[in-house]
Amino acid sequence: MQSMRSQSSGSPQGKWLHSFEEDQPGIEVYRPADRYAFPPARRGREALEFGGAGTLTMSVPGPDDRPREQPGRWVAIGMNRFRLEDGSQIGRTIEIVESTPDILKIRAR
Repeated sequence: MQSMRSQSSGSPQGKWLHSFEEDQPGIEVYRPADRYAFPPARRGREALEFGGAGTLTMSVPGPDDRPREQPGRWVAIGMNRFRLEDGSQIGRTIEIVESTPDILKIRAR
């Protein structure tokens, strides 16, 4: 298991898009939405936007491929783990495996 390389804040910040082409077994890879050149894809990309004070916006492609945003919260629960809470996935826990300004790798539980 890789150790987490953390950003200066210790918790994720900003908007991250799922770079599913880079996923590894059990690991989801996200890249910064505003500074990564994603390759064209036939399916839409999920997004996680971590804001200050625990705010969270999750977006998933809708039936017409337009993003459907859902507000929520993130809560630090220790040991590089965060609980993501929204109306559809209350209590989804992620573990941050790697976090740098250019990549966010998570293990969803």
